[in-house]
Amino acid sequence: MVVAFVVLASQWGGDGGGGPLGDGGPLNAIAQAAEKTRHRPGGRASVRMVASEPGSKPIPMWGQVVYDDEEHSRAVLTVLPPGSDESFQMNMVTDGTTMYVGSRRFGSLPEGAKWMKLDLEFAQEAGSPVPGNPDAMGELELLEAVSDDIKSLGKEKVRGVETTHYSGTVPIATQADRMRDLGAEELAERFEEEGSPSAVEAWIDDQGLLRQMRIVHTIPEVKGDGTTTLDMRMDFFDFGIEPVIDVPDDDEVFDATSLAEEELEDS
Repeated sequence: MVVAFVVLASQWGGDGGGGPLGDGGPLNAIAQAAEKTRHRPGGRASVRMVASEPGSKPIPMWGQVVYDDEEHSRAVLTVLPPGSDESFQMNMVTDGTTMYVGSRRFGSLPEGAKWMKLDLEFAQEAGSPVPGNPDAMGELELLEAVSDDIKSLGKEKVRGVETTHYSGTVPIATQADRMRDLGAEELAERFEEEGSPSAVEAWIDDQGLLRQMRIVHTIPEVKGDGTTTLDMRMDFFDFGIEPVIDVPDDDEVFDATSLAEEELEDS
């Protein structure tokens, strides 16, 4: 479970540099919109995801994210396990490069903790760049690495706002680099052999802001020979709000960072 969260964070996180992830040249329409949206102060996003593996029933997830302009976010996700009619909730809070995850589904954590903590800054010990926020902002930062093969698919409305619909891809190399940033060298090599570019769609309004995005990731499983596909769609709205986002108290937290390091080294 710990490793799954770290790999998810590597997909959601950025490089922490605050700038484009491309080659330094002019940004295309999707990358420009992602950069502009990422620098808007505060906002909300709705999230819909489906995780699937070949031969298994898909796992749908959905929820809401709120974020501020100081690298904090809070999300509540509902997860429906395969073959079950009963869903459960996961709560996620990010504070810079630190992610906290809480759910009754986890059962008992050590010392009665309510939250599992992952400090992704451990990648810095190996000389790797520190990943950025594993949240809505990190996903926008990933879009700044979209290749220049984008296509315009026409006009569509998102939540009543007129937008232009685009499609594009995020290269395999960019995603493999993110895994290496977390010290998962073997997993990155497997991704380069078995993975595929992430398919991207973006709906951009007349102000150049991203109103909706869709990313389809297919990555090797952390343990095993199969692959997992994550199909995620996010709507962005309420730009400019100033939410209050509280970080869990230390006495409510189990720090799983060292476990994540050990597992990734063995991956």
